[in-house]
Amino acid sequence: MSMQSVKHSIFAALLILLAVTTSQAASWQWIAPQRVHDMVKEGSGLWIVDVRTPNAFELGHIEGAMNIPADVIKVKNLPKGKIIVLADDSLGLKNARSGADILVKKGFEKVFILEGGITAWQGETLPFAGKRNDNLRPVMWDELAWARSINLPLKIYDLRDKQEQTKGPVEGASELPGATLGDRLKALTADLRTTSSAKGLAGKLEKPLTIVLVLPSSPSPVETVRQALRDISGDIRYLEGAYPLWAAREKQNPLPGPEVCPTCPAGRLKK
Repeated sequence: MSMQSVKHSIFAALLILLAVTTSQAASWQWIAPQRVHDMVKEGSGLWIVDVRTPNAFELGHIEGAMNIPADVIKVKNLPKGKIIVLADDSLGLKNARSGADILVKKGFEKVFILEGGITAWQGETLPFAGKRNDNLRPVMWDELAWARSINLPLKIYDLRDKQEQTKGPVEGASELPGATLGDRLKALTADLRTTSSAKGLAGKLEKPLTIVLVLPSSPSPVETVRQALRDISGDIRYLEGAYPLWAAREKQNPLPGPEVCPTCPAGRLKK
């Protein structure tokens, strides 16, 4: 190989290395709640930025956090030397991801997203000001569509009775035994507790699993379900509008990503 060829090869390798380094630098990272708490106690100068709406922030937030909604981050001037941790509670932390992408594009190098979001922070009983988040929150069809597009780990439980399930089965959903809603809720809580305890230490290293419930259409059982799950921690949501709305939206505009199933346990790919 000639000296000129060697120089070209070295130059090409340097360009690749630079591209990889730049790509790695120009991205945000996950950070665990306990690590954030430890860094705050150490006086690291870390900023916790809550990207939810002002109303949600006022109701309750991580102690010491500041509120900058995700749609305001792009016009907000923040010091680039700070370590910035974005906190959120949207499905899949979508708003925090959006805010983190904006900050990275603006040249910020120390951008993190609180892993598991505010739900995980509360689950570890870390300092929290005001009212704690509801243990059961609605999820809209378009949020699930986005969750499917990123293959967010999901597990669906169908709380409807057999008769209602025949009108519209949910592919991949776990059906629960029991003649009444109360019976099925007992089976649900038992399953969630068993899954949580079985994971043990190894489970803490896994990505948080979001639980989505398909509720009976009528009458609305949200309060009944909320009470049944009051002692269960984790990210638990229910389909807003129950199955009829889901089916209608799915028919009009099928969910994106044909290889990914949002109603399959843990978001597994279809075979």
